[in-house]
Amino acid sequence: MRSIVPIVVVCLLGAASPAYADHTTDIRVYNRMDGSRLAVADNGTAEGARVISLRSPAWQYTTARWTVDERSDGYTVFKNELANKCLQPGTANPVAGDALVIRTCDGSKLQDWSRRAEETYADTPTGWGTFRPRLNPGLAITIATWEAGGSRDSLYLDADQNSTDRLWRLARGNNTWW
Repeated sequence: MRSIVPIVVVCLLGAASPAYADHTTDIRVYNRMDGSRLAVADNGTAEGARVISLRSPAWQYTTARWTVDERSDGYTVFKNELANKCLQPGTANPVAGDALVIRTCDGSKLQDWSRRAEETYADTPTGWGTFRPRLNPGLAITIATWEAGGSRDSLYLDADQNSTDRLWRLARGNNTWW
């Protein structure tokens, strides 16, 4: 029987990718601050397309669906199902302020993400956590600014903190929980 641990490492996987311990499709990635969903700007599928989060339920992008591959080495890869490309920082050496993009899945460390569980007073698992790039785990995916009249958010990397703009959760399909 497969057990799901609330602390998940998320990465996107490519054609020439390493072996994976768990592979789950039709996943939505939700932000705790505003309930927005990870997607690709303008439903894009091109190499280097910018990743955003959708705030408005009226925006039903098909790029809001991800395949999550939890690897046996503790890292996760996020693969966008429509674009068939993986989530990664916009630059080869991730720093605070970098945007998030999708690129051809190549099995590189740029496409590896780790997850740090939300810290609570009672150390009770909540299912929320930050996603951090393998090449700079002091950073986390962060909500930046509202776009398109507030119906979506831009995203960037910033210091990994226990704040709602940096906490994310996985859900299968239209369910509210992984």
